[in-house]
Amino acid sequence: MQVIGADGHAPQAVRRGNLVFVGGIMAMSADGRIAAADVATQARIVFDRLRATLEQAGASLADVVKHTIYFSCPADQTAITRFMDELDAVRIGYFAAPGPTTTELRCGLETEGALLMLDAWVVIGGKREVLAPPGHWQWRKRLPWAHGWKVNDMLFIGGQRSLDGEGRVLGIGDIEVQTDEAFRNLDTLLRTGGGDRHSLMRQNTYFRFFGEGREVTQYWEKMTNVRRRYMSVPSAAGAGLRIQGMPELDELIQVEGIGVLGEDKRRLQPANHWDWSISNSQFTQGWAIGNLIFIGGQISADNKARAVGNDMETQTRNVFRFIRNTLAEGGYTEDDVAKLYIYFHADGDWQEIAKARAVIARVQREFYGEPGPAVTAIRVAGFAFENLLIEIEAFGTKPA
Repeated sequence: MQVIGADGHAPQAVRRGNLVFVGGIMAMSADGRIAAADVATQARIVFDRLRATLEQAGASLADVVKHTIYFSCPADQTAITRFMDELDAVRIGYFAAPGPTTTELRCGLETEGALLMLDAWVVIGGKREVLAPPGHWQWRKRLPWAHGWKVNDMLFIGGQRSLDGEGRVLGIGDIEVQTDEAFRNLDTLLRTGGGDRHSLMRQNTYFRFFGEGREVTQYWEKMTNVRRRYMSVPSAAGAGLRIQGMPELDELIQVEGIGVLGEDKRRLQPANHWDWSISNSQFTQGWAIGNLIFIGGQISADNKARAVGNDMETQTRNVFRFIRNTLAEGGYTEDDVAKLYIYFHADGDWQEIAKARAVIARVQREFYGEPGPAVTAIRVAGFAFENLLIEIEAFGTKPA
């Protein structure tokens, strides 16, 4: 294992074999503040840092197979389009076509002044094949991104959207239509890579909904009744996250995934665990396949998906315990984890947000010694179920 850029904090990246797990990169200065106030400069800083981080790991930008941009801007299509144009003008200079897959999500960031954060999955070497099915949806403008990559036996699928061949939103205002379009596109890419929905190990759904209380769960169930048509039994592990939006204001949902070909896999489904509001045996807490470990988004809930704990500390500790229990189902521990995705909800001013993030970091240290895994942490609008404050995914590799 190689750790890159820890400096007393979470590593910027962790290399395990030919995989490099990169934590979230923001345009931070040495004093912990955001180094610039404009999109273009922040974008150049984060992509330069990604390149430098990969060089330390023995990789390059050409090895990036999947990248996500978490961004913050006003909820106005003109402002969003301008943001994306400024971002694209910078990032296309770092990648030759076909570049990595891309997912762009409008959400809250954890640092005042941050306009964007970059996250990446990297595979060094290997047999590579771009996944480009004919007739697939496309962006509004010419961009170097791929819809998917097959590297050896792994499938990396970028954010799949309810768009047509010219980048226009399909099913405006209808979550069921958009869910069907996005998941059909995901299914197509899996088949193009020689797999199917049973190959999917990680499946994340990002959706817009600003209702409250029981409406939250009801909306998730409505969307999920469509999703289940495309989900294997048992399903991939993953997370369902409410965000502020996407590059098109009329988009309601995106889905992305990581698949692994082969049947040598083990479902990690511990007893006496939290469960979903739709009672069945389809949903999955985690998978181990080959030397890879995928732990889906863990929440602080009971066996009916009702939140347990009213404060961030209680919920965070419960979540890390659920991750530990899921790992233990396969004989693994926190030492096997290379990457955490931390999604949290925090209202109030930047001081309140910082307090919430500090609580999460303090509880994390109870479970992970230094230097610990790489971390990507973002603020979300909410989760699949009401009254939740945090959800965490974990990824890693088994020892050789």
